[in-house]
Amino acid sequence: MNAERDSLHAGTKSLRPAPRLSDPGLAGRHKRVDLTGRERHLRGAMQAMAHVAQRFSRSARRTLPFLVKRKARVVPEAVAIVDLGADLVVRQGPIYEVILGTPGGPAWGLMTLNTEAVGVVLEGVLGGGESSAASGLGADLTLAQSALVGRITRALAEDFAEAVRAEVGIGLLVEVQHSVARGDEREANFADGLSVDCAFDGITGGARITIAIGAEALESAARENDPPAAQAGDPRMAEAVSEVPVEMIAQLGSVRLGLRRVLSLQPGQVLRLDTAVDDPICIRVAGVTKFIGVPVISRGQLAVEIRGRHED
Repeated sequence: MNAERDSLHAGTKSLRPAPRLSDPGLAGRHKRVDLTGRERHLRGAMQAMAHVAQRFSRSARRTLPFLVKRKARVVPEAVAIVDLGADLVVRQGPIYEVILGTPGGPAWGLMTLNTEAVGVVLEGVLGGGESSAASGLGADLTLAQSALVGRITRALAEDFAEAVRAEVGIGLLVEVQHSVARGDEREANFADGLSVDCAFDGITGGARITIAIGAEALESAARENDPPAAQAGDPRMAEAVSEVPVEMIAQLGSVRLGLRRVLSLQPGQVLRLDTAVDDPICIRVAGVTKFIGVPVISRGQLAVEIRGRHED
């Protein structure tokens, strides 16, 4: 894990066991997510975040057409809980980030391109080859570089916002976008969020686009989008079930015949059943024997009088 990524994810609490970090002081901030304990309410939000990341990755490949030429793609990794509430010093740079929010609302989103991703974008826009160009970047972007990266990154941020809107209905808008130079303090006054690293598959290096959304807003939106569960004893459910049509069959009897006899049957022939005139007959409901009855005549029609339940 490179140093810049360490600085961006110093507060990450990964779903997987924490990787070994070069800075031992950061290892204590990682922990596994307990979806069976007090964090189980985040299960729906994490699933929603995974869907957002998948949709964003598909859109990002269209926004970065040079990926098709290089036979590369953007692939989302696992969802993680990340704490961005502390200011962090960027150890390797420059990086580029976009902050998104909702007007008058608590929801927030964050998209960050690490140094390698910034190099990939610059090289792709300028028509370069396989190199990510990250090694050629200075401590900060020049005005021309910032303009190029900013244009592409804004389009990616809009892809991110559209993915969030489509999956959970939160309308995020771009509020701030800027580069952060190496050695600068990265301000991050956010609450806990859910994040996904999206890697550049097919491109050498550690290029990553990290997307994150506030956990509280995402959890609330995921809960609202869940289909309402049917309540036990709901009279409307009982009424709906009572109107379902069910087929009832009264079986007078049965007989087993060989295929040769069946093929030779002619009109006028009589088939003797295994049921006597006064024997009870079976009444099946949806294919299951439920009642015992006897044949009778009712209002000039052949009918069946129920005498009891089959289990009786």
